[in-house]
Amino acid sequence: MKIKTILKTVGSLQIVLGVILIPMLIISVDTIGPSISAETMLFIRGFVDVVAASNIGIGFLLIVASSIREHESARKVLLGELGLMSCLLIVAIFNILNVGIIVESGQPSLYWILLIANPALCTYGLLKDKQWSAFYYSP
Repeated sequence: MKIKTILKTVGSLQIVLGVILIPMLIISVDTIGPSISAETMLFIRGFVDVVAASNIGIGFLLIVASSIREHESARKVLLGELGLMSCLLIVAIFNILNVGIIVESGQPSLYWILLIANPALCTYGLLKDKQWSAFYYSP
């Protein structure tokens, strides 16, 4: 799989990460968390819309970046996405380890699938590309 294809795929996954947060903005407070006060839920929604918009924007940025012709620059974009997703994965693991202590619950399963698939694709693209480059440019 080429880096161009991987960038389009992880960009699409990033958009999905943002889109799955949007129902939290639409669904009523009582449905999401009946034990949470309305003020707290409105406060949380203020962050959710920013995070959702950021994820969707980063997804489109990655899809546009897939048109980069310079190979080394495309690899840097892929490495940056791997760094971002690694941070999100660390936070998700922290939340799972602290369920009932610091946080109320962990991430839904769809979120976990996207959090694992995205860095896996980035790592695959970087490692496969490195092996291909060593083979292609060797004397």
